[in-house]
Amino acid sequence: MVRGGIERARVRAVLGPTNTGKTHYAVERMLAHESGVMGFPLRLLAREIYDRIVGLKGASLVSLVTG
Repeated sequence: MVRGGIERARVRAVLGPTNTGKTHYAVERMLAHESGVMGFPLRLLAREIYDRIVGLKGASLVSLVTG
């Protein structure tokens, strides 16, 4: 969305019951864009998705931050 010559970022929340493909959908949508950020409640899940995206995009284009 562009407003006043400045492109505004859109934030999406993907909600639904367990085991319905939310994470898969969110990763696919994010990878369709030039850049993106995802947050996960579990470090193990974050690492799993990180490894999957590194396999697709390469380690030089992916970061994992935990805390």
